[in-house]
This record gives sequence, structure tokens and C-alpha cells, in this order.
Amino acid sequence: MSEDVDLPLKSEMTPDPLFDRSQMDADTTPDHPDLAELDAASMADPALFETPDEEPPFARQVLTTPLHFEVARESATNLWRPWNGYTVGDVLTSVTDEYTALRQSAALGDISPLYKYRISGADAFAWLRRFVTGNLVALSPDDILRVVFCEDRGHVVGDGLLFCLGDNDFRLVTEEPHLSWMLDSAIGYQLRIEDVTVTLAAMSLQGPLSASVLAEAGFSGIQHLPVDRARWFEVSGMPVYVSRTGFWGELAYDLWVDPEDAAPVWARLLEKGVPFGLRATGFALREIARVEAGLPRAGVDYLGAFSAIDPGNALDPFALGFSDLVDLEAAHFTGRDALRARASSEPRRSLVLLAIDYHEPLQFSAFRKAGEIVGIVTSSAFSPSLGLNLALGIVTPVARKLDASLYVEAEIRQELSVRALKAPARILQELAVSSSFAHEAPAPLVALF
Repeated sequence: MSEDVDLPLKSEMTPDPLFDRSQMDADTTPDHPDLAELDAASMADPALFETPDEEPPFARQVLTTPLHFEVARESATNLWRPWNGYTVGDVLTSVTDEYTALRQSAALGDISPLYKYRISGADAFAWLRRFVTGNLVALSPDDILRVVFCEDRGHVVGDGLLFCLGDNDFRLVTEEPHLSWMLDSAIGYQLRIEDVTVTLAAMSLQGPLSASVLAEAGFSGIQHLPVDRARWFEVSGMPVYVSRTGFWGELAYDLWVDPEDAAPVWARLLEKGVPFGLRATGFALREIARVEAGLPRAGVDYLGAFSAIDPGNALDPFALGFSDLVDLEAAHFTGRDALRARASSEPRRSLVLLAIDYHEPLQFSAFRKAGEIVGIVTSSAFSPSLGLNLALGIVTPVARKLDASLYVEAEIRQELSVRALKAPARILQELAVSSSFAHEAPAPLVALF
């Protein structure tokens, strides 16, 4: 504009009748839509949708061990399986590679899901003498004893490893949970029983070169650790409790560490173990080696006395091959009188290790004699070392006779046809696979050049 023009003040401006509510008559107020009516009209048929899940998302979770991500880093298969509520690696590379490492070099595995109980207090030793079937008189600090415990009828409740950590201070490691039974049987004793499973990570290192791997990783003097003994080590400032335990027929060690130290210890072992051929391994290898060693697994090869719906399916220590873990002359323990009464009689069913003479993996569920079922299979595996099938099974006295002609029936698929097969079976009297290094002391070391 060429001339200045005074703009009118806001109050002097002509109101816009569209927005000037003061000039609008009540009768001219525009109608507002009924929102509730529109919402009702727009509602879809609920039948078209899935029923909402009442469980909040945060209630679902996958339990992971302190070594979960370390195992995942080594996994080339993404094969996992559940174990005691945790998710663990099943096969990390291949069963063949992992088995070769176990028998020829060293195999490292995560065993953190095992249940661990701390037992301490003035009456801890006295209660344990009553709780387990073995004699604990000679147990001293850092000793480890395999134990079995029963109920009053002499049926096995469970088994595990008992660690003596100090005077009236113990740790019991088991395959299944037993806290409620332990607490019930401890009534009247001055002691404390705690489930320390989540506060203690664990890994196993097994194989003929396992001591060499530990020595290279900084576990000085590990070769002098006797079988069924434990010792504290300090590696890179981290305390590690190492026990010479394992029932796979190999030179074996278990490492018990704080969860925060588990990953660094695992990584150090893998790094130092490269020249020795160390492999990270999964649960599948554990099962193969366990069957080769004839080691029963609670909940799989036998039912605990409180797990069996039919009491007749619960077995005593003699039937499960735990006779060496029972001392009938020891002070009174739970189930002693019942076990004394049946000590001299033959069990009506027994757990045995059998070899099935066939050079390829088979699937079978029962042992037969003359067409009749005389036993059931509880665990089976194909042994690469022996080139035949092995199985743990519960059999009747008929199957245990020396002249018993046992066999299994299996079906083999060949393209679009199925072939029935009968393979002979025989009961083994000792471990199927065992290394000369398993009990050697001091343990052999292989030096790097």
C-alpha cells in the first residue's frame, strides 16, 4: 500500500456470523451427531475375531541358563530342547562332530538346569545320615558321594551327587526337584535347606584332553585332583569350584561358578581349548554318553516313588542297579527296614543295559522273548563307538536268564515301503564304552608345542 491505513482493533472488527456464538440463536445451533449411536452401528460381529487371551504377555517366558547366549553363539543348527523348565541346546553342530570331540579330545556342555540344594546347620550331617542310604561317616570337606534316597517302603525317591562343602555344609545335586520331600523329612532337625539352582551355574568338561584344556586355561594343578573330589580355583579373578565328577566313562570335570562368571569362564575354555579340539556340545550328546555308561536318568529310566501313579511302578535301589549305594549296616535311614527285608530276594523287575546287534539306528519300544514282551525300553541311543544300538530298559526275571533269547522288533522305512525287522538283544554286565583315563590319577596332560 502507498498510504498507511489504520487497521481496526479486534473489538471493532465485524464479527463473522459463522463463528460468533454470541449472535447465534439457540434455535439455530447446529445438531451434533450421537457418538454412542455411531459407535454401536460400527461394532463388528465379535464372532469374527479370536477370543482375547486373558494371560498377560509378561506371564509367558522362556527360562534361560546363564550360558544360554554363549551356547546360542556356538549353535549352527538352532536346535533346542526343554530341560527342567529351561531351554538348552540339543545339537550345536552335528552329533558326529560332538561325539568325536567327547571320545577323542574334549566336550564342553551346559548343565546349569540340574537342581541344586544347599543343606547347612547344626543337624545337617545327622539329617543326611537318615536321608540317604549310604554311609557318610568318612565324608570330609570337598568329598563327593553319589547317593540315593528312599521313602519308608524302600522305593527310590531320587538320586544325585552329595558335595561336602565344610562342617555341616553340603550341596545335593539332582535331576528332579525334591525340595518338598526334603523339607518334610527334615522336620525336627536344626538345619536350613535352600534351592540354589538359579544362583549357581554349571558346565561339564569331558574327554581325554579335558585336563589339558583346564590346565591351559589357568587351572594350575588340575591333573592332581582325585576322582570324586573338588577344589577351588581362581581364574582371571573368578572363583571356580571344580569337581572331578562324571559318569560317562571319560575323564570328566564339572565346573560350578557364579552366574555372572559363567560366560567368561565358558569363553576362556573355548578359546584355550581350540588347539586341543574342544567342542561346545548339546543335550543330545549327553543322552548318548549316558546310555553308553548305563546311567539311569530320574523321570526317564525310573519313576520316583512320589511320581509313579501306580505304586507298583516304583522300584527299589537293588532293581535300579544302586546296590553299591546302599549300606544296610549303617545307622537307621529312611527305608532301611524295607530294604533289609527284600535284600536277598530277586527283584520282580530290574533296570539293565542292553546291546542290540544292528549296525544302523533303530526305533523300538520293547524287548521280547518267544513273541512275549519281557521288558520295556526307557532310553535308547546308537553308539558310534560300537556301531550298534544300546538301550536301558526295565525287564522281568525271565529276560535276565542266561539262556534268554531276547530280541526287539523294529520297522525300517525304505522309500515308500516298510520292512519289519527282528534284531537280537543281549544284556551287558558292564559299561558299553569306557576310557582308561576315566579314573587315572594324576590325569594325563598333553602339552602344546
